[in-house]
Amino acid sequence: MKFHWLLSGALGVWLLSSPVQAAKLQFWRFDANRNRLEFTTSSRVQPRAQLIFNPTRLVIDLPGVRLGRSMQEQPEKTPGIRSVRVGQFTPGTTRIVIELIRGYTLDPQQVRFQGATPSQWLVQLPTPQPLNLSPPAPQAPPVYPPLEVEPFDPPLNPGTRPAPTMSAGSATRTTQRTSESDIPRSRIQVENLRVTNGGFFISTRGETPEIKKVKRSKNGTEINIDLPGASIDPNLRRRELSIDSKGVKKVRLSQVETSPPVTRITLSVTEDSPNWRALPSGSAIILLPEGGSTALPSDGQTWPAGEQLASADPGSDQTATIQSVQLFGSRLIIRTDRPVNAMGRWETPAVYKLTISRARLSNQTRTPQLNSTGPLSHLSIEQSDINRVAISLRPVFGFTIENFSQSGQYLSLPLSLTATRNPPVPPVTTPRGPIVIDVPPPNPSLSQLRPSPRNPGRRDNERLVVVVDPGHGGGDPGAIGIGGLQEKQVVLDISRQVATILQRQGIQALLTRFDDREIDLQPRVDFAERVNASLFVSIHANAISLSRPDVNGLETYYYDTGVRLARTIHDSILRRTGIPDRRVRRARFYVLRKTSMPAVLVETGFVTGADDAPRLRNPAYRRRMAEAIAEGIVRYLRQN
Repeated sequence: MKFHWLLSGALGVWLLSSPVQAAKLQFWRFDANRNRLEFTTSSRVQPRAQLIFNPTRLVIDLPGVRLGRSMQEQPEKTPGIRSVRVGQFTPGTTRIVIELIRGYTLDPQQVRFQGATPSQWLVQLPTPQPLNLSPPAPQAPPVYPPLEVEPFDPPLNPGTRPAPTMSAGSATRTTQRTSESDIPRSRIQVENLRVTNGGFFISTRGETPEIKKVKRSKNGTEINIDLPGASIDPNLRRRELSIDSKGVKKVRLSQVETSPPVTRITLSVTEDSPNWRALPSGSAIILLPEGGSTALPSDGQTWPAGEQLASADPGSDQTATIQSVQLFGSRLIIRTDRPVNAMGRWETPAVYKLTISRARLSNQTRTPQLNSTGPLSHLSIEQSDINRVAISLRPVFGFTIENFSQSGQYLSLPLSLTATRNPPVPPVTTPRGPIVIDVPPPNPSLSQLRPSPRNPGRRDNERLVVVVDPGHGGGDPGAIGIGGLQEKQVVLDISRQVATILQRQGIQALLTRFDDREIDLQPRVDFAERVNASLFVSIHANAISLSRPDVNGLETYYYDTGVRLARTIHDSILRRTGIPDRRVRRARFYVLRKTSMPAVLVETGFVTGADDAPRLRNPAYRRRMAEAIAEGIVRYLRQN
């Protein structure tokens, strides 16, 4: 995930010297993992968006917003996306452009804008889809340098189809229905099972597999590994292998659940077999015995669409020099002055990275020149550290890198067509003119807000900013209480409502998160500092052992400058909700110590409490809690 902070001038209050002064773009980031854009401005904005072609790019204009610095461009590793850039389009409009890789497009009807507040926006992009381009014209047979590259052996199991490859734009695919079992759509598909020198290799397609647990039976003869969200490819013919090696008699794949899908890997082992561990590795899972090292595929085979390794003479400790990197037709040849150690893997479904250890570049290293008709859209070579060279490749649509081979002082990476392996892509026609994308106003409860004529605590030349911080989120649910009540859900709802109420008072309220995502503590602090917040209010829910449902009540924490803010909010909550008083306390919470503005942390009640849990589950009570917190913030600002 990349963070970009776009600020101009010294940190201080936002000056609104005249009603027509442009707002500022305070913050933007493109979340490559979620394929979405977020941005925050210093005052309300109504974005305009359109999809423009040749090249295809999503253009978002922010009227009345000033960038205050030169254009910024960030290359992206997201499949199908080339770069994201931000610049001053006109003196009164900032423009954000998301440009796609050649041969990809977006469905404009699936681009979703969400205004959490009138100044805080999220843009969710659909997965870029490849256009149905004609395959490249046949090329003359390439002429290779004088070297011998041995072909790779066929798969261990002749009945198994070749391991699938993943090309740009194919990160998300759906499974097929089969008469054998009615398998629903799954996030992961198990494609192949293979034996390696050190263990087993299970290739997958789709999202990165998640290993929940590895469980051994009581008698020690079976080890089960469950893959949630995974189904078995119906074309996988061989789901069981007899091994009789390393204490393993048999390996089999089975579909133990279909809705939601769960695939189980079962090792039938001897009682004295060591325990085994499962390691996700890109679009694959590696099974290794405890104490084992990363396994190489047996019989000279390479890793399919995952990591692949090549080794030089183990006794060699000399640094090799990369003499040339050249593209011969659809094959990349790397020549060194001695054998090297190399590792190749797909960093993303669109970017393949080859890392060469004990190697260096020289001033005489020759590199290729790419052209628009070749199999590569991008190639970069860098000395990543003193003894390692990294080569990153992005094949154009229709090509992929299946594996590489090593022969003496040469590494060879063939780029092959994927048309025969990928499912057919429906035709996509490219319109000639731009397509306007509808951008709804922010949350209706906010879009109608107007600042009060006399805003509390605000001078004519000053803009107040309150950062509201919903605790936890994503994979961190926070406290879990009675009936499975999760802290992250309770506090997000309360925080959103606090922001809405403050906006009604003409106070700019910004959320550190406005959906269910996991954020570390430091980025929360960084956000408050970068937007020059006047106050920082972190909202949480408390917990103790489920065996102590008698513990209920409100606690509010401060560290240094937030003591008056804490008491004001605390008193407001007690008065409006009647919750038991567990006092205002001083604590060394990270977000309180590291923020420079007055900061507090409100524990809105105990999710483990017999009285608090039902109330926190009640939307009406959460509304009263939000009103009480907002009232305390407004009263503090008026008094100070």
